[in-house]
Amino acid sequence: MSTQIEALFTTALGLQPPWHVAKVELNTGKRRIDFEVEHTGKRAACPACGVEHQLIHDRVRRSWRHLDFFQFEAWLHAEIPRVQCTGCGKTTQLPVPWAREGSGFTLLFEALGLSLCRELPVRQAANQMRVAAKRLWRRVRHYVEVARAKDDMSGVRHVGIDETSVKRGHQYITVVHDLEARRLLFACPGRDHQTLKAFADDLRAHGGDPATIEHACIDMSAAYAKGIGQSLPNAQISYDRFHVVALANAAMDAVRREEMRTSAAAVREAVGAHSKKTLRQLLWGMPPGSE
Repeated sequence: MSTQIEALFTTALGLQPPWHVAKVELNTGKRRIDFEVEHTGKRAACPACGVEHQLIHDRVRRSWRHLDFFQFEAWLHAEIPRVQCTGCGKTTQLPVPWAREGSGFTLLFEALGLSLCRELPVRQAANQMRVAAKRLWRRVRHYVEVARAKDDMSGVRHVGIDETSVKRGHQYITVVHDLEARRLLFACPGRDHQTLKAFADDLRAHGGDPATIEHACIDMSAAYAKGIGQSLPNAQISYDRFHVVALANAAMDAVRREEMRTSAAAVREAVGAHSKKTLRQLLWGMPPGSE
């Protein structure tokens, strides 16, 4: 029966020879299940140079947090072989198929964490997974760096530049989006013209050329306009519609207030507001304090 259980979990974990589950320990009090995984081979290929049939030098014990099984917290433990290679002379630890090198989480557990972090703040995701937030942050940073290293910005021509606040105390970051692909390209602390220089440097590092940026949409920030002139020399500037409409509304409200102050009788006559009720409704439509 015990052999059948280990075989069942070997299949459930997707392990292939020479890896298999040798022992399963269930602790119902701690709501935890531990899997002891073994590598049964005596020889292996060198991970560093690929030379086949190298002797296993020793084994190093490691543990990984895995996805829950039946609502029980699951852990994998294994003695990982290290190969002493006669070809390159190095002693190298074998990679394991269920986790990336240096991680204390299995690949599936990391995938769950990243999926949650797309929808939730990292701290909330960490609470759901019952891990420290800083451990989850390390995984997020790792995969963001991996993805950004592969990012190709050579085709970027139209960008949107804006600021947003993070945390509390008016801490601002600048974000740059590709308006055609509708994706985030860059983010950095601050909201001055130097942030555009940092973007231009990052654009070059990912195959792009600041001189090929044709259009930049901003929020009427003088600092961003200065940064575009210095770092994106060929970009035409446009202002986003939200700020343009907000300024137009503010100007219209100023005109209405001045007309009500200087020519109230003419305004009443023009809009037909002869009753106090209609006048109150007209004033209500203005911003607080405008009347």
